[in-house]
Parts: sequence; structure tokens; C-alpha cells
Amino acid sequence: MRNLELISESLVNQILGKEPNQVEFFINEAKTIGIDKLSYSYAAIRRFIDPETMKIHYQRHYKGYVKKLNSALRKKDYGDVELENIVRQISKYNTTIRNNAGGAFNHALFWKMLSPKPQVPSGPILDKIKSQFGTYRNFRTKFEKEAKTRFGSGWVWLVVKDNGSLKIMTTPNQDNPLMNIFEQGGFPILGLDLWEHSYYLKYQNKRDEYIQNFWEVVNWKFVNELYLKKTKKDKSIVTESYNATKSDFSVYKSIFSNNEDLILQHAKCIMNIFRKEYPKNFYERGKYCDSCPSGLYDLEKEGRSVLNKLTSNIYGFIILLNDVNTVLERTGSPKIVFDKTNTREHKKQLDLLCEVLNQYRSRIFPSSRTMDNIWNLLRATHSKGENLENEIVKRLNDKLGKGSAKVEAGLGISSDIGGLDAIINLGGVEYTSQIKPFESINLVDGFFVVKIDGRVTSYDTDLLVFGKIGKSIFIFKNERVDSSSDFYQIPQENLLLKVD
Repeated sequence: MRNLELISESLVNQILGKEPNQVEFFINEAKTIGIDKLSYSYAAIRRFIDPETMKIHYQRHYKGYVKKLNSALRKKDYGDVELENIVRQISKYNTTIRNNAGGAFNHALFWKMLSPKPQVPSGPILDKIKSQFGTYRNFRTKFEKEAKTRFGSGWVWLVVKDNGSLKIMTTPNQDNPLMNIFEQGGFPILGLDLWEHSYYLKYQNKRDEYIQNFWEVVNWKFVNELYLKKTKKDKSIVTESYNATKSDFSVYKSIFSNNEDLILQHAKCIMNIFRKEYPKNFYERGKYCDSCPSGLYDLEKEGRSVLNKLTSNIYGFIILLNDVNTVLERTGSPKIVFDKTNTREHKKQLDLLCEVLNQYRSRIFPSSRTMDNIWNLLRATHSKGENLENEIVKRLNDKLGKGSAKVEAGLGISSDIGGLDAIINLGGVEYTSQIKPFESINLVDGFFVVKIDGRVTSYDTDLLVFGKIGKSIFIFKNERVDSSSDFYQIPQENLLLKVD
């Protein structure tokens, strides 16, 4: 059953099915190294670097590294590989892949290490800098000295070593401290590009000035996030995950109601996170079975995972949103707010949520307090739906005769994905049926008005069946049904059977 859905999985897949380019994007994204989008304009950090340099640096150099890397990977048929894993195991690859993987990885980090809004060093990373270097000034002086003494092209880095200590080091060309060719490397949490193309239009031969101005745009918030992540001091994004209420549900049900673009936007975000965080359990469309959509399989048990419903569950969305806002508030960042009266901002706010979820994804998935809460929710929802389906089928068999109704689907079965819950035999004819729990059913001016605890959506089944544990069962022909509001409006003559 789908009683707590933001949208049914079937509708997500119908939308994807109607937009082949979107499906192709999903498939291609998994097989190639993606290009990180800038979160600010080329002119946003002009106090450090000019817009023309930023444009050339991003559009030509960075995108060039990614393009050449993907080309080199395809030639060798390395399959589906993650950029960070390539960098970590760089000794396995040839020089072309080493140079371009380093260029792609270094720049993807570098863009996030720059902030349009001035920030001052603070938080755990500042405490660590002071404890190891004495003062922030001492750290900055040493960082600048290392940068200035790097001859030719390369990078200067602040890294976290395996033992949690900090280290300042430089690497030549597009090498990275994470590469296994460096015995004394570590994970980079702050870096500065020292190649001439990164500064020459503005500073020409005054590289020292470029190095000094770097501190005006350092994104210390991002540096802190990397430091916490790599030192495992913040394993979960929250200490106690939020429990969504029915009041919350009503608000967000209204926001997502009849907005397929917003629904698909959220589903794509979660699916891409699944692809990255569960690589062994994520299957592209048609790979697990011929008719199976993209998603997680064989995770908690054989078949399609209940976790896929996170793409379409309002309560799950609320848990993620509130836990993310808890962290944003803790770090002094603006919260993500979906103002019911300002629908134009919804897409922007959802983009921000997706961005933060991706930043924290390895601390949320697969194990965290947030995920414990979500797993409990989705299991309970699925179990509740299964129980209702089984009871309705049993009562129909008792009423109409053994074998008159049977549960047709379950997680992992393609028919469930298409909205089919049961087959019901009426008068010797078998009908496909969608089963949903109802809150209330009232006859008004020749129409049954059916309110449900979930999003109202249309289905392709022959019948719509509404029921409650221990309450009446209503079976309707699925014809001329209005599902455009927060309730179903069904012509009175569509009622085929009521079982008390």
C-alpha cells in the first residue's frame, strides 16, 4: 500500500518513462564522472579572482579534465567507478587518467572551498589548528610559505592524516595528497591551485599576492565539514532524529500536491544519492529484471528494497528536512524553509536541500540516527499496507468464495510498481485492483468523496478498493474518477460492492 506517499513509485516511473532523456541521464551519470556545478557566479569572488579567469578556469580547464578523464576511462573499459576511488588507487591507472582524475577531483573540491560571503575561521578546525600550530597566524604563515616555495605548477594543501593530525604539504601538477603514491599524504580539507591559469590574468607574475588574497574567500564552513567527516567526530548529522507529525504531513502534502515537477526533482535527488552510497545494491532500469525500474535491491532482504519508498514518502521527506535544518542551525547557516504562500521558491529550496543531503550523504547513509528513524517509518508503513491488503483479500474470499481475490504484488514484483495490489474476480471476470486505506467516505450529490491519509493520485487498474482494518470495504470501477484534489471524487454508480 502507498498510504503515506508523496507520489507513487509507479508515477515516478511513468514520468521517467515519458521522458527518455531523463532516463538516459540517470544511466549516463552512473557510468561517467560528473561535473560539479558552481554554487556561485563567476563574479562572486572577484575580491580574490576576476570573473574572466573563473570562467576560463571552470569552463575550459576543469571541464576539460573531466571530459578527458571520461574518454580515457571508456577506452580502458574500467566500468562504473567513483572519482575519489580512482584518486585513492591512482597507481592502478596510466598517466593520462592520473593527470585528469587529479584535475577533476582537485577542482571539484576547490570550488567548494571558496565562498562568496566572507567567513572567519571557527569551530573544530580552528581549535585543531591552534592546538597543532600554536596560533592561526602561525598556520597561515606556514601555509603561505609552502605555497610560495612550490616551484612551477601544483597545489598547496591542508590535509587530515589517518591519525587525525593536520599537515601542510604541496603536490606537483594535478596530484592530490589522497593518491596512494604519497606515503605521508592524507585527506585534503583545504587547497589552493598554484597553476598560472588560475591567477595570471589578474595577478600576472604576482603569485604571492594571489596566495595572500586566498584567505578572503576560504569557505571555513566546508572545511569544518570535511574535517569532522574525516576525523569521524560527527558520525551522525543529529543526536536525535525528528519524528514527523500529522500536522507536518498536511503542510507538505499541500506543497507537493499536483506538482509533478517538484515530486520528480526530489525523487531524482534521492535516487542519485542511493546510486552513490549503495553501489552494490543499486541497479539501473532493466538490470535487476527486465521490467524492474532503477533502485535498490537485495538490501534488507531479497528483492526490491522498502528504502526506495524514501523517494516518494512525505514523512520520510520531513525527517530529512528537519534533521538537515538542525545541522544548519547548529552551524549558523540559514534554514531551508518551504513557504506555503511562496510556491516560486519551492524548487530553489528543494535544490538547497539536495545540495546539503549530498554534502552529508556519507554520514546519513547507510547508518545514522536519521536512517534508523526512516527505516522504522518505511517498514511500519509497508507492513501496515501489507496487513490491510491481506485482510481485504481474506474478507473478500470469505464473502465471494475461496480464490475470488489474491494479493498480486509485493516489493520487488514489477506489478506492484505499476500500482497493482490484487486481482479480484467479480462475476467470473478478473480485475486488477489498487487497494488504499481511507479516512472517510461520504456520498455528496451523486458522488462518493473519499479522503485518504496520503497523496491522491490516479492509477491504471480496473478497480479502486478502499478499506480499513475491521471496517467496511468499498470496491469501485476506476472510471471517470476525479483525482485532481485532496480527495477522490467517484460517481455513485461506480460502486460495485460494499463489504461490511
